[in-house]
Amino acid sequence: MRRRAAGLLSGLVALAPLACATPPVVHPVAKAPAEPHWQDVFDTVPELLVVVRAKAAREDRVYGPLLRRALQLARERSKAVAPTRTLEAMSDAEELVVGMRPERAAGDPPELVLVALGVRTDIDPGRLTDDEGQVLWGPGPTGPVRELVRERDEHGHSVGASLFELPGRTWVIAQGDARVRARDAFAHPFDRPAMDFDPLALAIVRLDGPSLVTRVPALQDLGGLASVGRHLRAATFVLPPGADRSVRATLAYDDDDSAALSEVALQELVGAVSRSGKAGWMAWLAGARVERRPKSVVLSAPLPPPLVDGLLQAGSAPLGVEPSP
Repeated sequence: MRRRAAGLLSGLVALAPLACATPPVVHPVAKAPAEPHWQDVFDTVPELLVVVRAKAAREDRVYGPLLRRALQLARERSKAVAPTRTLEAMSDAEELVVGMRPERAAGDPPELVLVALGVRTDIDPGRLTDDEGQVLWGPGPTGPVRELVRERDEHGHSVGASLFELPGRTWVIAQGDARVRARDAFAHPFDRPAMDFDPLALAIVRLDGPSLVTRVPALQDLGGLASVGRHLRAATFVLPPGADRSVRATLAYDDDDSAALSEVALQELVGAVSRSGKAGWMAWLAGARVERRPKSVVLSAPLPPPLVDGLLQAGSAPLGVEPSP
């Protein structure tokens, strides 16, 4: 036992200098530079944001025929489509995102961003031409991503737009102040997360609340729907797949009290439309359902059967023949 204890003590004494030694320096591994993403162009959510799941819409039973018919009409009536395949480049994309801000001051151009995700690989944006065969986009500033520019339209009016070709078959067209911001964002990516929207929706439209209230008198303080517009933060409209034959609107508010007052006003509106029995433009609200959630109100309404039937007829009608109303 004495020999074992002495051996253990000798081992601890031998290890003591190692325990007190300075730990090795660990150098951090350099983080790989972030890849530019299309959402980096948005510093904030724009006043108007539209998302269209183009691929899913083309395959939808209700809305697909209407979309295909509209594209076919455009191909036959536009001289630019056949030689340039401009329409195919956008219509064949998997998803389209449009963001817009109105002019900040008189004379300032509106800010516009158009994103096409999943565009065709066999179409070169630098070869797209207009009706007269003139190239639409010219070479732009050199940067980490390809940039093409269009300074003036065919009439000589200022355009001031850039087309950025990002990895992953993504095009970003930016105009106004968004052009400079996009150039800087793609040179120094922020790695912003993707926008979180209903993944099953065919189309989404988000409107900034204060901007919407400013443009709709009925939502203002003296309007009949003032409670709906007061403290409105955003209004988001969602179009589910055609099988649902419905539309859903979510009104987001600053607080629960504002949402509660809005719910009451919307319930009264739905009741008034249901009792009137008139087939005006608000007749679709007759079957609507109003539901209050934390700081929001959700309005769900089925699409009227005549409207759905009209969409189906419009998609199947021969070209040049207008469907009956």
